[in-house]
Amino acid sequence: MTTNTTSTTTAQTGQQSSSRVLTFVERLPWAKALRNQPIGVRLLIGFGVMILLTLLVVALSYLTSTSATEDINRTNTVRVPTALVSARAQASLLKMLGDVRGYLALGQQDFKDSYTRSRAEFESSLAELQRLSPNLSPENRQRLTDLQVAFAKWSALPEKLFELRDDQLEREPAYKILATDGILLGGRVLIETNQLIDAQGRRPPTQETVAALADMAQFQGTFASMLSGLRGYVTTRNRTFKGEYEANLTNNQFAWDRLLERKNLLTPSQQTSLDKIAENRDKFLELPDRMFEILESDQWRQDLYLFSTETVPLTTDMQQLLAGITSDQQALLERELATGRDRLLLTNQQILLSGVVALIIGIALSIIFRENIAGPIRRLTGVANIIREGDLGARAVVESNDEIGILAETFNSMTGQLSQTLQQVRKEKKRADDLLEVVIPIGVELSAEKDFNRLLENMLVQAQDFCRANGGILYLRREKEDALRLMIVRNNRQNIALGGTTQNEITYPAVPLVEGDGFNERDVVAHVALSGNAVNLADTSTVTEFDATAIQPESDSYQAARSMLVIPIKNPEGKVLGVMQLLDPTDPDTGQIIPFDTNLQQMMESFSSLAAAALEAYIREQSLKREIQQLKIEIDEAKRQQQVSEIVETDFFADLQARAREIRGRSRRGRSEKSGSTDADDSET
Repeated sequence: MTTNTTSTTTAQTGQQSSSRVLTFVERLPWAKALRNQPIGVRLLIGFGVMILLTLLVVALSYLTSTSATEDINRTNTVRVPTALVSARAQASLLKMLGDVRGYLALGQQDFKDSYTRSRAEFESSLAELQRLSPNLSPENRQRLTDLQVAFAKWSALPEKLFELRDDQLEREPAYKILATDGILLGGRVLIETNQLIDAQGRRPPTQETVAALADMAQFQGTFASMLSGLRGYVTTRNRTFKGEYEANLTNNQFAWDRLLERKNLLTPSQQTSLDKIAENRDKFLELPDRMFEILESDQWRQDLYLFSTETVPLTTDMQQLLAGITSDQQALLERELATGRDRLLLTNQQILLSGVVALIIGIALSIIFRENIAGPIRRLTGVANIIREGDLGARAVVESNDEIGILAETFNSMTGQLSQTLQQVRKEKKRADDLLEVVIPIGVELSAEKDFNRLLENMLVQAQDFCRANGGILYLRREKEDALRLMIVRNNRQNIALGGTTQNEITYPAVPLVEGDGFNERDVVAHVALSGNAVNLADTSTVTEFDATAIQPESDSYQAARSMLVIPIKNPEGKVLGVMQLLDPTDPDTGQIIPFDTNLQQMMESFSSLAAAALEAYIREQSLKREIQQLKIEIDEAKRQQQVSEIVETDFFADLQARAREIRGRSRRGRSEKSGSTDADDSET
């Protein structure tokens, strides 16, 4: 108890002392004059006094800083620029390599433009290193010479790689064989076979002519399938297409052997066509082995082979040369900094004494400015805290006509507007709460799903459960297809569960989206997919604008859907990825089928946006995984670059450079006072 009383008494005494000091300072004539000045004038006077004090301290430290300045000048004009330029050159080199790799992988013009900029930066850094080379050691000058030689070899490669990337025939030798000789010979075989079939079709229909015609058709079909499989393997390197080619090759050989057995039964003109087919077929069959050999080697793409065998090794050599220059400059930099630090220690001791005097004056100024500037702001902050606690009726007192007084008036106006805005915010809160508590957690759960079938199934099942819908169908629109494929079909009344993880095949046909076989412009699903707008049908039996017939099982006991909500699944750019069709929601109390209300439709539209995001995220993730497998990341060089950045971008370096500029300024002024010629020398330094 005694201790607490003593502490309280001490605190009160301290407050009283501080108050007395403040009162004394405020009574000074110049303090009263400051109170009536604008904030800008007050700050100008305060900072002016501090600048004068700083100049005084600088003048006192000048006599002992000349030697340290020379060391720092050498560090600032040679060591630091060389290390920085070398580090920038390393970064630009890695960026160029990444841009070339990116263009070879994706073929986007942005990578070529970025490469041009990175190359200009690297060449600029190389020129800067050449300018600084007289100050480098012989070893580092030799490294710079080797770097220039290596870059001369390297600089010719990217354009060659870009040309190969843009020319598929030169880039892919196997594709070139297929696109030239392969298509020519294969086309001749198919044309001659068509002529052979036409001639056979005009002959009298006997058992032998019909059998020969069947063999010709089988030969034509298997040869076309061979050509298709070969084209697929050459363009994708997917071994499934190679298996397709080999399987059709066996069938084609079987059909060809039977045709040769029936050759004597053909007309002379047909036998001539058969001989031409044999000649072209034999030449064609020589090509796949050549293409397979190329496709299964490292040279299946000439641009990637040239990149890995020439560009990457040269880049590694240049990175090692730049790293050697950087590490040497860092070692010299550390030694010179240590010497300068020792000399500056003496200067700091002299500055300390001057700083004590400046501190006393600064405290007096801070007390005055605290009450003239911080006091009104503190009171304004108190009003802000009251408003933050919920009292929007609180208002700030306008104490002056300066900037703080204007701020108080603006604050009062803002508080009034905030009160009006709060009412509007509360109106939207309930809908936002429903979205946060129900729909968004479901969207997050979808985004975490890694199995594609389960992802699609969860989309439909979660939406169906949320709406209490008896049925639901999920359609997806595949790229380069003008139709909606049924991916998931659910109907609780009929116990139907197709697609997804059920392994039950969906036999219903796709929904066409363009004019053609089976297209129905009144189909509600096709309409939603093409327009991107949701359709809510309260009673399908009274609808005349759309054909609202949902996919129905072949069952006499099945009842058509009465209520229907069809929502597009589209990404933020408005591209429709699919359609979700929900059928017959039930009332939780009565179990009767009811229409989908408007609020539920809005929630489902939000859910469809989250589902589209989850679907695109899954597709992007799979695409990124494939891309990552094709790219080699230069980890060691990136780490070196990061280490260099961590050294040269520290606060110590920034502070050292600021001090160097300050001390150089003092050095120039001192020497200019001694002689005019020395001033010119300092300017050159």
